[in-house]
Amino acid sequence: MASDVLAMNPPQILPVKRVGMGKPLVLVHGYLGGSDQWEAQIPLLSQHFDVITLDLAGYGLANTLTAPSTMGEHARNVLATLDHIGIERFHLLGHSMGGMVVQEVTKLAPHRIEKLVLYATGPLGCIPGRFETMERSRERLREDGLPRTAKRISATWLLDGEASPAFEALSALATQASEQAAIAGLNAMESWDGREHLGSIERPTLIVWGECDRTYGWSQIEMLWRTIPNASLAVLPKCAHAVHLERGRLFETLLLEFLV
Repeated sequence: MASDVLAMNPPQILPVKRVGMGKPLVLVHGYLGGSDQWEAQIPLLSQHFDVITLDLAGYGLANTLTAPSTMGEHARNVLATLDHIGIERFHLLGHSMGGMVVQEVTKLAPHRIEKLVLYATGPLGCIPGRFETMERSRERLREDGLPRTAKRISATWLLDGEASPAFEALSALATQASEQAAIAGLNAMESWDGREHLGSIERPTLIVWGECDRTYGWSQIEMLWRTIPNASLAVLPKCAHAVHLERGRLFETLLLEFLV
């Protein structure tokens, strides 16, 4: 059955941006995100790593691609893209929904990962305690349309909401997603459960979380930290879901301390 699914849904090659030299560092964005969200981190990280940012199917520069209906398919797309550009071993970071994707990558290719960063994410896709349920997000998407929904959700990712200096760029990126991807992403998250696999993640893992995150509550972060065998935890103060935009210097310092 699995081979039949793969035959029907061959992996897609995703758009990639690549800057710097050294050990490859792959950055995977989350729901309504894209490769452009990492622009502020590229100048510093590219001094230490071969930084590879990609756009998941249906988002950002890949918004003409059909978004998968499962996290496993997203993960296969990521691996197929890395194969396509000749990357065998790499550090791997996943933000939010991208954290679910990279947890799937650790199932498919654990031997290829050097170190893992799970950033503002969790082990359960329905995300207990999220600012609203997945069903409510689907309803609002149908009622309000993608542009308004993307801006509304983007505001929840920032401590100061629409008043944040990062809001306009973040919401503009969110509105690049296709409506198909917006729906597929909610469905894929809601049906995903990575809890059984956590104890099998053997790579050194850093868990990064903003203390005011309205998407992922402490219970999700604590489960990652207490269940992944070789995990460290960093809780950043005075920031929400988009830590890299609100406390960028501290975020970058944490990554360098862990990865270098």
